Amino acid sequence: MTQWIPTPEKDRLGVVTYNVQHDGEYCLKLEVGDTVHNLCQEEFWYFGYSVRNRALKGIYPKSFIHIQPSFIEKTAIGEQVTACQSPVVQEVTSVLREWGQIGQELYRTHDHKWRAVYLLMRDLMSNRSKMLTGTLTLDELRELTHALTSQIDFGNNLLGLDMVVRDELGSILNPDSASVVQLYRHHEQASQRIKKAVASSNNMNGITNTIGMGPMNPTKIKLANRHSHMFFVAVRNFVCRIGEDTELLLCLYDAKEWKPLTENYVLRWSRMGLSMDLDLLGNMRVLYTDLGSRDLARERVFLICYVIRVGNMDIRPEDPRRQTTAMGSTAGGSSRRTISGALANNSPPPEFLRRPCGVAYMDVTDYLSGRQETDEEKQHFVPFISCSERDSLDVTLRRLIVSGREISHKEHKNQGLWVSLRLLHGDMKQVSEEHPALVQVAQVAVSRKLGFPEIILPGDVRHDLYLTLSSGEFSRGAKSADKNVEVTVRVCNEKGVPIPGVMHLGSGVTAQDEYRSVVYYHEDKPRWSETFKIAIPIDEFYRSHLKFTFKHRSSNEAKDRTEKPFALSYVKLMQDNGTTLMDTQHELLVYKVDHRKLDENETAYLGLPSTRAELVEHGSSKPSAPGLTVNSKDSLLIGTCLCSTKLTQNVELLGLLKYHSSQSQQLPAILSALMKVDGEEVVKFLQDVLDALFNILMLNSDSNIFDHSVFDCLVFIIGLVTDRKYEHFKPVLDVYIKDNFSATLAYKKLLVVLNDCVQSTVMTKLQGDDLLRVMKALQYLFKFVVRSRQLFVNLYGDVEEGADSDFESLLLNLFASMSDFMRRSDGLVLLAQGACLKYIPCAIPDLLLVIDDQQLSTSLADIVTSVPAGRLNNQKMMTLNDIVHSQLFLKPECRAIILPVVVKRVKELLTGPQEVEMSVTVMCDVMQILYRKDVGATHNDVAEVMANGLRTIIQTIISIDREDPFVGPLVSVMLSIFRQMTPHHYRNYLGHFATRSDLLDFLIEILMVFKDLVAKHVYAPDWAQMILLQNSIVLKALRFFSHTIRDRFSNPYEGQLWNNYFFCAITYVCQPALQLESFTQTKRRQVLARYRDMRREMGFEIRTMWFNLGQHKINFVPAMVGQFLEMTLLPETELRRATIPIFFDMMQCEFYSPRLQGEAYSDTKRDSSHIKGNFQEVENKLITQLDVLVEGGRGDEHYKDLFQSLMTELCEKHSTMRDQGLKLVRTVTRLMERLLEYRSIITDENRENRMSCTVNLLNFYQEISRKEMYIRYLNKLCDLHLECDNFTEAAYTLQLHAQLLRWSDEPLPTLLLTSRHPHITSHRQLKEALYLDSIDLFDRGKMWECALSLCKELARQYEEETFDYGRLGALLNRMATLYDHIIHQVRHEPEYFRVAFYGRGFPAFLQNKIFVFRGKEYERLSEFSNRIMLQFPNAETMNRLTPPDQEIMDSPQQYLQMNKVDPMLSAEDQERFASKPVSEQILRFYRVNRVQRFSFSRPFHRGQRDSDNAFSTTWLERTILTTSHQLPGILRWFPVVESHVFELNPIQFAIETMEKSNKSLTELILSHRSDPKLTLHPLTMKLQGIVDAAVNGGISNYEKAFFTDRYLLEHPEDADSVSELQELFALQIPLVEAALVVHRSRVNQALQPLQQRIEECFQEMRVHIESKYGRRDVDPQLERQMEQLTRNQRQSTHSSGGGGGLGVGAYSLYNRLSTNSTGDASHPDSVHHHLSSPANLTSSVNIAASRLSSVTLQSSGGSSGGSLHNPSITRHQSSLFSRTSSQAVLSSLSFSLPSSSSSSANPSSSGSSISPVKMLTTGHRFRSNKSGTDKKLRDKENKQHRDSFRRLSSSSIGGRGSHFPSLSLAGFGLGGSSNSVPSSPAVVVNSSGNSNSGSTSALGSSAHSLDASSSSETVGQLALSESTSSPTVVIELTQQLTAKRPLRSEARRSSTVNRPSYNGDGLGGVCSSPSQNSVASTLSSSSGEDLPPPLPAKQGCSTSVGGCGDAPPEKPPLPVVNLSEIKEVGGENGGAPPPPPKKPARPLPPI
Repeated sequence: MTQWIPTPEKDRLGVVTYNVQHDGEYCLKLEVGDTVHNLCQEEFWYFGYSVRNRALKGIYPKSFIHIQPSFIEKTAIGEQVTACQSPVVQEVTSVLREWGQIGQELYRTHDHKWRAVYLLMRDLMSNRSKMLTGTLTLDELRELTHALTSQIDFGNNLLGLDMVVRDELGSILNPDSASVVQLYRHHEQASQRIKKAVASSNNMNGITNTIGMGPMNPTKIKLANRHSHMFFVAVRNFVCRIGEDTELLLCLYDAKEWKPLTENYVLRWSRMGLSMDLDLLGNMRVLYTDLGSRDLARERVFLICYVIRVGNMDIRPEDPRRQTTAMGSTAGGSSRRTISGALANNSPPPEFLRRPCGVAYMDVTDYLSGRQETDEEKQHFVPFISCSERDSLDVTLRRLIVSGREISHKEHKNQGLWVSLRLLHGDMKQVSEEHPALVQVAQVAVSRKLGFPEIILPGDVRHDLYLTLSSGEFSRGAKSADKNVEVTVRVCNEKGVPIPGVMHLGSGVTAQDEYRSVVYYHEDKPRWSETFKIAIPIDEFYRSHLKFTFKHRSSNEAKDRTEKPFALSYVKLMQDNGTTLMDTQHELLVYKVDHRKLDENETAYLGLPSTRAELVEHGSSKPSAPGLTVNSKDSLLIGTCLCSTKLTQNVELLGLLKYHSSQSQQLPAILSALMKVDGEEVVKFLQDVLDALFNILMLNSDSNIFDHSVFDCLVFIIGLVTDRKYEHFKPVLDVYIKDNFSATLAYKKLLVVLNDCVQSTVMTKLQGDDLLRVMKALQYLFKFVVRSRQLFVNLYGDVEEGADSDFESLLLNLFASMSDFMRRSDGLVLLAQGACLKYIPCAIPDLLLVIDDQQLSTSLADIVTSVPAGRLNNQKMMTLNDIVHSQLFLKPECRAIILPVVVKRVKELLTGPQEVEMSVTVMCDVMQILYRKDVGATHNDVAEVMANGLRTIIQTIISIDREDPFVGPLVSVMLSIFRQMTPHHYRNYLGHFATRSDLLDFLIEILMVFKDLVAKHVYAPDWAQMILLQNSIVLKALRFFSHTIRDRFSNPYEGQLWNNYFFCAITYVCQPALQLESFTQTKRRQVLARYRDMRREMGFEIRTMWFNLGQHKINFVPAMVGQFLEMTLLPETELRRATIPIFFDMMQCEFYSPRLQGEAYSDTKRDSSHIKGNFQEVENKLITQLDVLVEGGRGDEHYKDLFQSLMTELCEKHSTMRDQGLKLVRTVTRLMERLLEYRSIITDENRENRMSCTVNLLNFYQEISRKEMYIRYLNKLCDLHLECDNFTEAAYTLQLHAQLLRWSDEPLPTLLLTSRHPHITSHRQLKEALYLDSIDLFDRGKMWECALSLCKELARQYEEETFDYGRLGALLNRMATLYDHIIHQVRHEPEYFRVAFYGRGFPAFLQNKIFVFRGKEYERLSEFSNRIMLQFPNAETMNRLTPPDQEIMDSPQQYLQMNKVDPMLSAEDQERFASKPVSEQILRFYRVNRVQRFSFSRPFHRGQRDSDNAFSTTWLERTILTTSHQLPGILRWFPVVESHVFELNPIQFAIETMEKSNKSLTELILSHRSDPKLTLHPLTMKLQGIVDAAVNGGISNYEKAFFTDRYLLEHPEDADSVSELQELFALQIPLVEAALVVHRSRVNQALQPLQQRIEECFQEMRVHIESKYGRRDVDPQLERQMEQLTRNQRQSTHSSGGGGGLGVGAYSLYNRLSTNSTGDASHPDSVHHHLSSPANLTSSVNIAASRLSSVTLQSSGGSSGGSLHNPSITRHQSSLFSRTSSQAVLSSLSFSLPSSSSSSANPSSSGSSISPVKMLTTGHRFRSNKSGTDKKLRDKENKQHRDSFRRLSSSSIGGRGSHFPSLSLAGFGLGGSSNSVPSSPAVVVNSSGNSNSGSTSALGSSAHSLDASSSSETVGQLALSESTSSPTVVIELTQQLTAKRPLRSEARRSSTVNRPSYNGDGLGGVCSSPSQNSVASTLSSSSGEDLPPPLPAKQGCSTSVGGCGDAPPEKPPLPVVNLSEIKEVGGENGGAPPPPPKKPARPLPPI
């Protein structure tokens, strides 16, 4: 085969059997199981497509495809290939595909439904496989089909899919073949069915258990309504340890009435544990039949099993010889295998007794009622309980049932029955057909109900007598013990001969000749309660009697053989009056037998009384006969129940049945007596009674003597049968009339009598009741009449015309009499009239057999219409409904008579307030019948309904409430009418209106109804088929109505009608039910195949209507813009192309509309200046509605492009509107772009993208001046920020709204309103509210500077405009708080990151754009990168900062480039802070906020790289980025609008590096100067990096690279740069020196080696630099800043009362340090609040330091310390030697050195104060002296100082009698105590005027060597004790005091840091100084001796008092190093990170 040819139809469908993975150009990739449609074929290949993706076509090999039989179906969209499979299988296949996709989505979203869907799909696949095997029986196939459809319906409901409507067979209902009403009703039924299934599933907590079985099976529902049911029981096994053969008697037992319901099922069980009949193994089954509905509804029904032992009196050991297997022959001659040597169907051997063993029982009430499912495969265990020796079986059973408890395992010991149960419905024939596996295949025993079934059908002849041996009472006689009584029952004839084979123990065994009872041991009053059946032939029943003989059974076998009956009883079966024995209990007389006088066959006892009642009746006390003597003490109690259809126990009924033997004058009495007989007896003998009645009627055919009596009896019997109690006998009566009725002339008499009854005058209520009974019997009376007439015709053949007309006249006269009867209006006949209307339609099927259908129709219509108006309205509608459902209505000629009556009556009732339900029901039935194809022509019928009923129905729908239950059917009727209307009907109906206004009203009404129907469906959303059919009908109707509107209402113009039409049509197009894009692929294909795309067709109709409006279009502009826009946004290309031009037409309408109000189009034509000249209203409406609709999900890129192209083309062709039109098109296009971007991410979890799109939109709306839209998106953006806790950005967003407002009281326009403050009415109020909101948000975002700017503006308004000083004061207080926050609170410095989005895979607003992001709090590059990657998980990170090539930018992938950028201080802020000593806390804010320019650098090498010195070739590429807006702003990121890249040559790079190094060192000095709490580590690392780098070649590398003659010769232009670099080297020396001073004051003992090393390296570096580049002083600016800090501290000191004395200033200082603003001294933030400020710290330290020097000098000089006492201070005994206070105090002191002359001459004179930097640069430097002599001198000096402090501790400080008992100098390293105080790097000592210079020097040296921690509060107390004022001397402190002490380990130091300690008063400070562990504690508060206590090696800060200490903080984590960041960005200063510290070249000197 060389060419492609079409594939034959039989090969069009295939299934892929192997994966197709060919890489050819046209090859499809297929997977196993895919379904393909083969379009063309070649020799080895197919061309086609996969069902999964029909749009993609290709080729695939033939060998991979399995062809499946199929057929081609022609549809509206082309050919559909359908597999030749069962419709259910096809449906399951489609459902599995659809559910599979949904299930995957549910699994991905973690929806809880996925598990249920998985289970359903698994069951569907399993059941589908079973169905495809083709091995199922019809019964199983029917069950499986129902199970599959139920599962599908349940799953669709679970997933919210469309409801599938099915017919009675379970197939999907075709909407084309069903009427609207029928489809509606099927939807209702399916909905109810699914609701029940869901409720059942919820109750049972399962899915598969409730689907496919149980009450949801329609077949079972149908069967459950039948009156015959069966209960199937299969015995699987019986386990019981008895040791003898047993009989198992199973029956159903009523526990309420305490009697069995059914016959027994008998199983003979051998001692070997098997059935005696081996053929029954595995086949022990029984059907309990004849169960009625009342039986299934009984309260408690049990399945019981009596276990009777068959053997000796006592159980004896087994005899092996008896265990034989024999072959025997049953009575029927069949051979069966048996066990125990006995035949299975024969009675047990005579020598064996039947002894009670026990009972087993099980409650089966729920199984019978259907509450629990029955299954023949499931086994149930029925426990067995043995009875006691004295209890009978019945007593044992009652005791167990009454107890109601569950039998325990201990009681039954696993002994019992295993049975299976199944409830079946129907009679034996039906069950055999529906369950052949249960009934036909196996031999099933049948046990009938004890009594009649609910229905006794003719032919069901039954003659059974059930006898119950209840109990007996027997005297001992001559015996010493009670007898072991055995009763033997026989049936004997009048001669005493037993009748054989009439005793039936139960089903499963054959009949016996006699029945032997169970024997109870030594029981004189046995209670047997044994029931068995006696089946006597009817001809022998009259002469038979029951004979009971009583025998004593001895336990001795030999003696037992000689025992003879000791007594007998009997009872006759027929009574003397001819009736049978009554169904009741009978007490029989027991006659003692004398065998010597009585022969065995003697019948003399028949002359004796048999019952106790007869004995009383005869008056004989002791009747006797030869050999028989009555024993008055003995008795036998029996019960009988006769189930006979031939013999009766009623005398009156018997008289009727034997009427022929009676005289004629007795017949009236007999007939009268019949109506008094119990109804149950009558219906039992229904056939015989009816035969007797009609025989009596026909015996007097020439006279009417007995006609009325027989008629009354007939009415009585019909009334019985139609009564609810006996309604199940209706089939019996029907069968009798059809098959057994034979009175050929009865019709004449019946018609005459009936006519007389109808015409009779009713004067009393009794007469009215008689007439009512006659009317109720009309149906069966007419049945008898018609059948009699038919029999007459059949018997006599064709009769002459006169006879036939005689019958018709009789019948028509009767109908006329009925019509007259219906016209009566008296109340006595009201019920009879209603009965006539109710029952006469039931006779229509019979009457049609004997009368012309049109005559009958006319008569019935006349009867109905004869009823007076307002009388029996509901019944009239019911009668009409019955007539509609009759065969008459199926004939067109009859419909023509009946339908007008129906429609007229419906119209009357719909316009009234009542009987709406019945009217709607009738109309539904009418329209459903009219849609049928077998009812003939319906054109005139539809016209009748349309003309007289349609308008009324429409008006009723308008007026009725949507929640009314009748609205659904009523709409279905209306839709059905429109569906069946042809174009001819439409023309006639629209033309039949008398006036134009009537037509207008109709059209407005119907359009209103249609609009409501499509906008809000009256049907449930999942009724997809119903909704689609409704839409197709509405579309058809609107087409016809549109023509009428155009033709008749354009001129003159009716605006309301046109408006209604457009609204209705557009609502129709936009309804969700027609949006095919939202459907699944399968549903979309089905809808298109049946209905096409109805939106497109309606859209074309709308376009036509619009362009037919003419000059009236302006009436819809701009009102209809939104509706038309919504329609054009629908994703249907042809619809868009057809309707988008309408917008251009609207623009023209507005453009050429009159400019002035009141002008007309004629004015604009005469003068063009009168035209409006713009289309602003259209534009505004278009933009507003576009925003709402696109955000709601409408529109796409295709619409944007199509709108642009179509509108651009139209505008360019219009010369006048061209420019304005093109501008509008561009505006709409740009808006669409932004709206689509916004919508694409509006549901995304990425809020940042949502924010970006929101900003794009609000910027656009700001650009086009759409304030209301602008404010709307501002609020959305603000809400997004608040969701993300972006308080700063939210505040900036609110400020944009505030900028639109003015500080005025003018009313607020609608455009500026906001939902945040809906009640504000003026500009000022709203602006003030927005400002306050912004201030709160700025405060929460820690942007206090921004908040202050708003506060200032508000303050001006309060002060100058509104004069609201109350608010002004509150605002100023808040401003003070904000200022305080700026200085004192810590704020993180956010980092900024550059992110470049390369590639087309990103959203449009991100593609190939670069943004700068503001990081979150404490977010670093690694965390930021991870966050961005989470938002774009498919993106690839670029590892280099080089710009990408064009290929990457155009690729569909996503590429991310991220790096950190440094913010650049704005020029405004640089100028603002230039040459000003601004606090670092303030500058930090402006460095990272209000920035718009950012930079980052990329180092690279140019030229040949020098391996020894890379500085000479290292260049720097610097990129400066400028964002569109400042950060922070309304977003946390902004796009880069400008990027400037330049390069720095190596020497410029070096200069920049040095400048950054000096600048950072300066910042560190100032930071530590202003905030001593800062950690020392950054300063240490900085110093080490500078000095070590210099020693190891850092500066030398620069010198080698740039400070050579060769470099200057090669680069003469860099001469100035070289000089600049040398100057920077020289300027670095004083900075390093100042930094070393700060570092030395803070360093602890552990870091002393490092300090020494740094100082040594610095000395070498300084010598080297100063020798080459000269010596430089400190930067003047730095000096000014230091002086400003010192000045601020002094000012704070004086302002806080630090002048001396114990005045208010000192006390206020204490309060400020110890209390918060509320005065709470215990507030934890109070001290921190004040000490965090350098000014506050300085004010307290200067006072405390001066006082401390005085105390120390006095102590060393031996002066008394008593003058220090101050009661007001000592009560605050709290040690405040905390890290917070001491470091703040001692590190913030100014350095003051008095001259030696002034110190000795005038101690009180003040020395000159200089900054520490200046002190160092003017010679006051600390040198590192390596001389051993100097070291010894310092050690000696330290010892003296330690001694002085010990004396101080024992005298004035901390000792007994001390003024400062709480002051402990443990932190000074001179004592040990658990109440230790931390150390501090410096202390201030005040020189006293009474001390000499030597002591001053000594103290200064001692203080210089101290590393003590001093609390600001304690120092303040010391200051209060001295009132002299003296200059301060600031001395740097070192740790030489404890230099000889061994250092503690680092772990020990870390464990003692930041642990709280407390003094004895419970108040204490926090030991947190890093240097405390290098200083020994001293000054014990409890010892007065001048001896130092032992060092606190294990105490110190490790002890806490009172359990109040907090756990130490954890160590901070190591910094995260991002290698990529290092490679790309460089270190902190833009270059490579500093190298790690190298090991020293030589060992450190000893400490």
